[in-house]
Amino acid sequence: MAMGKNVPKTLLLRLSVAYYLLCATTLSHATSVSFSYNFSTPGALTRADLKYISNATAAGDRIDLTKDTIWSTGRVAYGQPVPLWDNTGKVASFTSNFTFAIKPHNSTAQGGGMTFFVGAYPPILPQDSNGGFLGLVNNPGNPANTNFPAAVAVEFDAFKNDWDPNGTVNHVGVDVNSVTSAAYAPLPDGCFNGTMSAWVRYDANASTLSATLRFDDLPGLLGLYNVSANVDLKAAGLPQQAAVGFSAATGAFVERHQILSWSFESTLASAAVINKTGKWLPTFLIVFLILVSHY
Repeated sequence: MAMGKNVPKTLLLRLSVAYYLLCATTLSHATSVSFSYNFSTPGALTRADLKYISNATAAGDRIDLTKDTIWSTGRVAYGQPVPLWDNTGKVASFTSNFTFAIKPHNSTAQGGGMTFFVGAYPPILPQDSNGGFLGLVNNPGNPANTNFPAAVAVEFDAFKNDWDPNGTVNHVGVDVNSVTSAAYAPLPDGCFNGTMSAWVRYDANASTLSATLRFDDLPGLLGLYNVSANVDLKAAGLPQQAAVGFSAATGAFVERHQILSWSFESTLASAAVINKTGKWLPTFLIVFLILVSHY
């Protein structure tokens, strides 16, 4: 039908309303999670919605993930679930920025490491995850371990285990259900000694998890270290509602793992609207009903 002066004004009005609904519902219906914590701000830790697991504790102006002892493990996670994907299969994108510190008792005998992780909600600590398992996964070499919850992480590894990359002791890596990194960037030996900043980004369109690391306390390391890997969060086994947070562990050597600030933002867009019963209706159905009602 040609659009012109013979088109009833009521139909034009209905088409205009339909177009508005199409744009408005596509743009406005999104599930997002956003928070920002600077733990040096008085009262920030008290107000923060966080879950502490095992040896992780609030410590005044920071979070201590592990105790000052060997074979210590701990986790801290955001207190609410983060939507990772919806019923249509659409996956969320997210960014996470944080400052943290690793402080070994002996700079020549570093041990353990830490991760930023996305995993099962409510968050739990695998019971056999100290040392090189970074509080992230159970030891697969122990036949008594039968539970291996899905986890995707960026690891900051300060000790070389048998499964770690050859030719480097310290590295930043992307982990998918394992502490054998899917991708990694080698780092100078002994670099995990002081304050650092990290930027983690997941691009759902490209299915890419990337991380950038900067050393804030080491003048000799002025550059940025980058790592990225293709990661399908659904294929990795992550649930629809996930936990986000940090894990850490010590082994035979002692070091402190501290979170100083943390911001996180995720967006899961949806092109659906909700009817009065609370059920989701596709936008095209709303437009169709408006047009049909003219006749």
